[in-house]
Amino acid sequence: MIYVLVGGPRDGQHVDDLPRGYRLSLDEPAPERFAEFETVRAVWFELDARMFRSAQRRD
Repeated sequence: MIYVLVGGPRDGQHVDDLPRGYRLSLDEPAPERFAEFETVRAVWFELDARMFRSAQRRD
């Protein structure tokens, strides 16, 4: 499965692994075709990224 990143620092990229700070789009009804792959949208949640960074600093 290929993720299409929406928003954030990697907006518009197609990736095969969901990066930190992105979540699957709940509005997306079904995967779309991109060449021979299925794609789903992953949207940027800046709040999630901030929480992740603060958790890293505590370690």
